[in-house]
Amino acid sequence: MCLAAGAITRTWHFPYLDSNGNRQEHRFKLHEPSYIGNDIGFKTWGAAPLLAKKLIQQNLIPDLKNRTVLELGSGTGLVGLCCDKLGARKVYLTDYHESVLKNVVINVQLNQSRATVSKLDFIQIAQQYHPPEKNNNNNNTNDLAITSSSWEDYGKKFDIVIASDLLYEMEHAEYLPLAVEKLMENEFSFMIPLRPTHVAEVELFEIRMGQVGLIKEHVSETECEEEEGIVRYRYYKYTRASTSSTSSSL
Repeated sequence: MCLAAGAITRTWHFPYLDSNGNRQEHRFKLHEPSYIGNDIGFKTWGAAPLLAKKLIQQNLIPDLKNRTVLELGSGTGLVGLCCDKLGARKVYLTDYHESVLKNVVINVQLNQSRATVSKLDFIQIAQQYHPPEKNNNNNNTNDLAITSSSWEDYGKKFDIVIASDLLYEMEHAEYLPLAVEKLMENEFSFMIPLRPTHVAEVELFEIRMGQVGLIKEHVSETECEEEEGIVRYRYYKYTRASTSSTSSSL
């Protein structure tokens, strides 16, 4: 089956209660280009708004204002834009498709965000640093809002690494934990759909996360009704052993 959709710009609404118990709302305007087939980064999939909702309504990262956040596989950028809206010290929105990154730049501008958009391939990070290919005659990325990235740029650890819906292939499950371990200073927050077609990917991801020494501090699941029916999602919070006084699985 070949998926296809036309371009659309829509506004996502996330209500919440402020410190005085008054109802407020965060809004995010997202442009989704037309796509065909495997252009999955052009669509806002269900895991991203669910993670954004948790960030806003559950104060998922209480000290976010003091944290630097790296989002892997940003797609349309919703989760990272949410972190920036909530006051994170610095937010990096990353993906490895240049066409996806160009659209993230549009969404950063639509939301007047301070976030930085940058190219990053987490599989390449996991496989150790490989110098970026230099091809000055085939560089169609002219937008200055997209910064070039290399292992030197990302050699430091980020306070928070955050992501949603990245386990589409076994390769992703194999390499994502390695990349997270390299890039994460304190915490990794991750939301995924539990697709019956991707059970093996989820199992391998969990095994590899344990093998790289990261602690599964929290796991929770929720169900949402979507176009294709009821979809179950799982949220993970991983930490390093030195930052986790207790380890629990809910």
